[in-house]
Amino acid sequence: MTRTEKNSPSPSLWLPLLLLACGLALRVVKLRSGSAEWAANLAPWMALAFTGAIVFPRALKWWVWPVALLAVDFAAQGMEAVGHLQHIWLVYLCFALAAFWGSSLRSRMGVLGTLGGVIACSLGFYVITNTQSWLMSPEYAKSFTGWAQALTTGLPGYPPTLFFLRNSLLSDIGFSVLLILAYNTEAVLRSFSRIPWTRRVNVPA
Repeated sequence: MTRTEKNSPSPSLWLPLLLLACGLALRVVKLRSGSAEWAANLAPWMALAFTGAIVFPRALKWWVWPVALLAVDFAAQGMEAVGHLQHIWLVYLCFALAAFWGSSLRSRMGVLGTLGGVIACSLGFYVITNTQSWLMSPEYAKSFTGWAQALTTGLPGYPPTLFFLRNSLLSDIGFSVLLILAYNTEAVLRSFSRIPWTRRVNVPA
């Protein structure tokens, strides 16, 4: 029995909604209280955007994650969030693009392909957002050397940006593995198709 048969079970909504609620709660806590330096960039959002768009039911649309992140930022910070939009709008756009890409790969990606995709999203997010910082910050020289600094050591007095990249990769891969494990566990229990290690068979949705 496969997911594409009319009477085939499909993934339930309880897990993505629970993860969404936990992610939003974590976001509120970090926004209101700050976080330890070691926890910087440890967040589930890229995994939820890309991997979530692959494993979650179609009833949960790809645009839910970036919209939810935007909503919780406004809920946690109020109108103060408006002043930050010029700096962080690109973050929301990156999540939206990752979610859209993930949704386009639904039913066609295996475990390895999914993890490779979320790594690509993580690296792309890192390059795009740090390039934005390089362009907007007057402390960076507007040269190749300044751009390289933004992507590696960052500004003096702050942790190197490679530190944030490491944390991003760890959290994006880790949360993606948890999502895939949860999906495959439910697939075994409810008898629908699991995500295999390699590329999935491309079947009509």
